[in-house]
Amino acid sequence: MPEPARGPGADGERITVHLPTGTLVLSGPLPGRIAQLCDFAARANPKRGFLIVSKVLGRHLPTPPEALRAAADALAAQIPALPGPVLFCGMAETATGLAQSVWAAWRLAHPGSASAYFQSSRQTVPGAAVLCRFEEGHSHAASHMVQVAGDIAALLGEVRSLVIIDDECSTGSTFLEAAGALTRALPQIGAIACASLTDWSGGAFIPRMPRPASSHCLIAGALEWTPGAGQAAASLAATANRHGTAPAAGMRSRTGLLAPEAATRAPVTARPGERITVLGDGEHAYEALLIAEEIAAQGGIAAIQSITRTPAMPGHAMQSVTTLGDAYGSGATCHVYNLLAHRPDRIVIAAEIAGGQADELRGWLAEAGSPVMVETLLCRYGGPA
Repeated sequence: MPEPARGPGADGERITVHLPTGTLVLSGPLPGRIAQLCDFAARANPKRGFLIVSKVLGRHLPTPPEALRAAADALAAQIPALPGPVLFCGMAETATGLAQSVWAAWRLAHPGSASAYFQSSRQTVPGAAVLCRFEEGHSHAASHMVQVAGDIAALLGEVRSLVIIDDECSTGSTFLEAAGALTRALPQIGAIACASLTDWSGGAFIPRMPRPASSHCLIAGALEWTPGAGQAAASLAATANRHGTAPAAGMRSRTGLLAPEAATRAPVTARPGERITVLGDGEHAYEALLIAEEIAAQGGIAAIQSITRTPAMPGHAMQSVTTLGDAYGSGATCHVYNLLAHRPDRIVIAAEIAGGQADELRGWLAEAGSPVMVETLLCRYGGPA
């Protein structure tokens, strides 16, 4: 567990986390504030050995839908009115649910401002044009594509401001790579806002941005990472960076939205007090939030998590790991962490593809001696189900 310790942070406090892959020191915010939003785990990744695990993101830890909405609303409130049209870009895969939630909240706060949204992706969309590509150097899946199709294409030439949303900023390198690629593709962009739940960069990357930029976050501080032998010994599978293929009726946020999207799907019913974990699948995360909110409105006790490519080691925040195949056909290994932490009566997979993941989860639950039921809710976009 993290150990509070006296140190050189702005408030005289720091948190030191000893992981199998090295030692992480965070300073700046009060340790209690960090504990509200963050937990920690070791990455099975030779490029970066730590993972700051958000408690409000709905990825690796079960998160009430209202907690994710509250975090997104708070982040959106920091993003000012910008010269429009404003283009929002969510970072795959981890920040996609957060990013579309931030955009939805910003649109409500700025009803007179024209805006659009897309997200980077590691799934190829048949028929879409690739606007740009960029690399996320420390990631297990480094290569991002930004693809466009449909109504957003006509707006792109008019965009004047860019908002990039990620879950966490350590050095700002990913913001720099994304901003560089997007401004080369859309050179008329004149202003950039970078938003993340936590920012440990000290803003050092902002002067290096290709346009005048600002940084917005819920926690800002400093980070020091000392790799250990466990990081050096880690290795990534050859399939970790492979792209999959999005289905024809897949979410349109991969190629551009002018309004927040919702899937065509069957309704979800929940009994009052029924505990239900809703699993998004990789980049397909926003609909999981909508499903969880639908459950909560009926009196169910919902939590959001996600199937993810993130290769974390068991221990610390990751109390269990369930390994699955990738429904999108990339061959990459996928995982669900802390599957039973919400103590669910039922697990609902919000899926674009009716793959074999439900059966894989049922097998894992049977081995664990759990009676929890698993169902797949197929989500389609752009036409009737």
